[in-house]
Formats: sequence, C-alpha cells, structure tokens
Amino acid sequence: MVSSKGQIVLPAAVRRKLRLTKGERLEVDLREDGVFLRPICAARPYKAATHPVSGLPVMTTKTRGARKVTAGEIARLSADLL
Repeated sequence: MVSSKGQIVLPAAVRRKLRLTKGERLEVDLREDGVFLRPICAARPYKAATHPVSGLPVMTTKTRGARKVTAGEIARLSADLL
C-alpha cells in the first residue's frame, strides 16, 4: 500500500534479509514488469587496498561490525580497482 505521502512499507523479513537500516536510501529503477529497489551505499563500509605481500587488490572494513560484503559490492570495488 502507498501512503498519502507516497511512502511504502517493506516487510520486516525483507529489511532483515537486505540488511536495511533506518534512514537508508534506496535507488528506484522503473522496469516494464514493475519497480526494482536497491540500497544506495553513500559511504562505502569497505575500502580498496593492496595486499602488502602479494600486491593484489583486497577489501578491508572501515569500521568494526560492518555488514558482510555482497557480490555486487565486490564487483563494483573490483571495477574501481581496474
């Protein structure tokens, strides 16, 4: 249901599965068969670095207790490094 302000409510199970937190922004993608919502990572919880021994690209957390890295985030970080 859409509220009079145009707001929608995502079920708690969906928010937990996507690890969405209060105030997190979502990207809205209009498609032929509906709407696709995707979290926007304004500040990346991970930073790209170089392994001190191998010289290969690695990802490190910026803060302790950060959420797990998703496959999409790995792909974006890899693309940024190349």
